[in-house]
Amino acid sequence: MGQYWRLVNIDRREVGGDYGKLGDVFSDDFNHIMSLLAGPWAGCRVICIGDYMGQCPPSVLTSEEAAEINDLDNSDCDNSEMPTLYTFSGWYYRRIRSRGSVDLRGMVLRNLTKRVYVRRDVVIEELKRSGRGGDIGNILLTNICWSDDSSCSMMLDLTRGAWAGDRFDVVPLSSVEDEKEEWEDVTEDQVKLTRFALSR
Repeated sequence: MGQYWRLVNIDRREVGGDYGKLGDVFSDDFNHIMSLLAGPWAGCRVICIGDYMGQCPPSVLTSEEAAEINDLDNSDCDNSEMPTLYTFSGWYYRRIRSRGSVDLRGMVLRNLTKRVYVRRDVVIEELKRSGRGGDIGNILLTNICWSDDSSCSMMLDLTRGAWAGDRFDVVPLSSVEDEKEEWEDVTEDQVKLTRFALSR
């Protein structure tokens, strides 16, 4: 059957999208989410959670956030389900509408938590070459999904994303090149992972 997915910004308590089966929505380029990461969502914890999730990845929620979810009134949940971030975000997070798009040429997706980045120009070229198409939004989605159930309607199990709940932004490549602190370019590995995820 599959599970439903929800993209959430934990810090701003916002829902960026409710999706059906992951495989059905994965072909979207998620430019509206990239626009958010270039603007108000920059630096925030972002995760795409399945409705079969239990616990969040370790260290993603603060103790206060975890307590708030655990204290969720049983009347807000079915008696059979335990309170989760999926349930909590459905009741208490604000749903946001697309804010249009930002010119993403020359941009990179940065994982601020892991100090790595992905180049958009290379992603587009490499995924186009594979005949699938795609953008840095697909790279993001490949890495931020989280659930306790492995059903995701994809060739690859994406339900334990290595970047789930990390902090992100979208900035010009020059921002990475000009910074004194080191950033690791993980574009090549991420393109391979996403290409495999897109092959059904």
